[in-house]
Amino acid sequence: MQSQNAIKSWLLATAALVLAVQVGAQTLAEVSVTVQGDDVVAHVGFSGSVRLVQQTPPTPSEFFQFQVELLAPDETSLTQRTADSRRVAGTAATPEFALMLNVTPNRTTRQMTLQLTQAASVRARQGHSPDVIDIVFTGYALVHAAALPSGQKPVGAALQPDLAMPVPATTPPATVASPEVEARAAELMATAKDALSKGRNDSAIAQLNQLLLLPPNSTTQDAQEMIGLAWERSGDLGRAKMEYELYLKLFTVGEGAQRVAQRLASMGAAPGRSDTPAQAAELEKAKQGGLKYTGSIAQYYFGGKSRSQSLVNLDSGIDQATLTKTTESALVSSLDLGARYTTEESDVRVVLRGTGSANLSTESRNESTVSAAYVDYRQISSGLALRLGRQSAINGGLLGMFDGLSLTYPVRPGLRVNLMGGVPANPVITAPSERLYAALVELDSILTNLNGDMYIVDQTTEGITNRRALGAELRYSDEHGSLYTLLDYDQILNAVNAFSVQGSVQGAGQTTYTLLLDSRRAPSLLMTNALISTGDPSLSSLMQRLNLSLDEVALLAKSTSAQARQILFSASRPISEKWQATGDIRYSDVGELPAVGNFEATPATGGQRGLSLQLTGTNIYSKRDINNFNLSFLSTPSFRGTQLAYNNLTGFDDNRITVEPSLRYYVQNDTLGSRMSRITPGLRGSYTLSKKTSVMGELMIERSTNEGPTNQDTTTSAFFYFGVRYELF
Repeated sequence: MQSQNAIKSWLLATAALVLAVQVGAQTLAEVSVTVQGDDVVAHVGFSGSVRLVQQTPPTPSEFFQFQVELLAPDETSLTQRTADSRRVAGTAATPEFALMLNVTPNRTTRQMTLQLTQAASVRARQGHSPDVIDIVFTGYALVHAAALPSGQKPVGAALQPDLAMPVPATTPPATVASPEVEARAAELMATAKDALSKGRNDSAIAQLNQLLLLPPNSTTQDAQEMIGLAWERSGDLGRAKMEYELYLKLFTVGEGAQRVAQRLASMGAAPGRSDTPAQAAELEKAKQGGLKYTGSIAQYYFGGKSRSQSLVNLDSGIDQATLTKTTESALVSSLDLGARYTTEESDVRVVLRGTGSANLSTESRNESTVSAAYVDYRQISSGLALRLGRQSAINGGLLGMFDGLSLTYPVRPGLRVNLMGGVPANPVITAPSERLYAALVELDSILTNLNGDMYIVDQTTEGITNRRALGAELRYSDEHGSLYTLLDYDQILNAVNAFSVQGSVQGAGQTTYTLLLDSRRAPSLLMTNALISTGDPSLSSLMQRLNLSLDEVALLAKSTSAQARQILFSASRPISEKWQATGDIRYSDVGELPAVGNFEATPATGGQRGLSLQLTGTNIYSKRDINNFNLSFLSTPSFRGTQLAYNNLTGFDDNRITVEPSLRYYVQNDTLGSRMSRITPGLRGSYTLSKKTSVMGELMIERSTNEGPTNQDTTTSAFFYFGVRYELF
């Protein structure tokens, strides 16, 4: 106990350090848990838009890994160095679990690990909002409700009763139509009930829509309740709320009205209110008590050789990041604090989040930013919301972080207007007197399971327009797959800043197919990009010194921003209960990049073609192990590379100890007759001292050999970190 108190005191003392030194982004945000029918759903929030790529394994287990991709991340997210973790306490009907989001600096793909205290059936899906991924514990609430004392319902069930089959209404009396209409309605109702009981939500919705188009009949009231349930189970909570609200307008009294009102309350909704699932879940959790605190603090020491950094690192199936000759010695502290006060009328949150670095080497640089520091007020009855402080865009758009004010105004269910204004907080190039204004319109349920947004952004510096962009996002998600599209066009530079189409579909035999088409500027288009190559402090000084017009500055800015393109197609399929196979082919090319901030200058890559084959085995020698074997090939105009890699995750002592050994061997032959080989063993691990305290660390050794026509050299480098994390509340 004394040692834990000492650790707590030591970590709390570092909070001042965190706020005084460099603070970077944390990708993982809030995690909330709700009970939805028979399932438990963990809504995992991120600091920006994210796409679910792959889940391993598809069968019940205590360990799961999810590959996620950050969509249009800002610089602070790309350069994040410390892993994010969240521990969620269990209840009688919800599981206890821990999430760990591992990071590889300057890569958009991240590996998220889920650790459970006992095996469960888990299915991940794209959340309703772009910054949320849902982890569904299938049937967990139903199974564990049986273990509760007689008459006690699972947490959330009192507000969210299971509506598998609505109870026939007694008040008001049901309307009876003609025999033909009643017969057709009974047929459609029977088919819908059968589809709903088997989890075929789309089919149930189609049948119920046909039924509700019939003249009023004895099944109309139950059908209106049931279609809300079907939309809710399909994951489209916005559409479910609309159907439930319509029910309460049509049928104001009776047991059905009480159930539907409870259902809306459990979703954090009231008539006229429309939130994302994550917002609704967070609100409902907060409503269970007035004032709540959350928070954690961690400290790590990084040593050895630092990793190379590039502004754009398109995944090729081969991790080309290598250790540099720069010696690193840094103390990194991360802080995540939150307070929340909720009444029946309002919901107020205060959030402070970031990661600070105290560099102990003179070769390192300090920069100061904060990833989140805001006060958020939400009016429960209407959904009106205000947020003041350092924040990311509420939803959509390539905005990054800013210091300022944002307003959310719900026009009607499924339609929201967001207004934002302030000062950019994480620009690649800092310029004087910067301002940012944006307007974003969100639309839920444009069509079935389709939602999106449109936005306009205007940024200025010294009164000069720095960026004026129009953009739109569309998102489609159902139980069979998801699709995400983004278009961002800059009116000042007359160029497409980003265009992306990313989708996945579930085929026969649990085969998942994924397609990515992406083209974007790096860094993102801004007039101030012209300052990268000239070194001028502002656009006005650049124009005066070189006697340039705004059109000439625009051409210079465009020439300093490279075009990055990539195409990816992958397929993943379970080949047995314990093994899963994945293969992908990809193409990418990146133009020449200048040195920007902490990023190194890189030449144009030319066309890069990659092929990757992966075999994943789960619970091969224990109840808690995941094994990944990977073979990758890369071909470019200047070299060809091959990588063979293995990494493992194993849990011991009821997952209190995790060990992650890895081994990579990479060989490369270029067109000049040189050969480079690199072998990199690594070991990462963690140990949970208590439910609040854990220690973790990593050691990586890299041995490289370069053989050329006239020279040969061998280099051995090492990188390591170790640290401790403490949950404050």
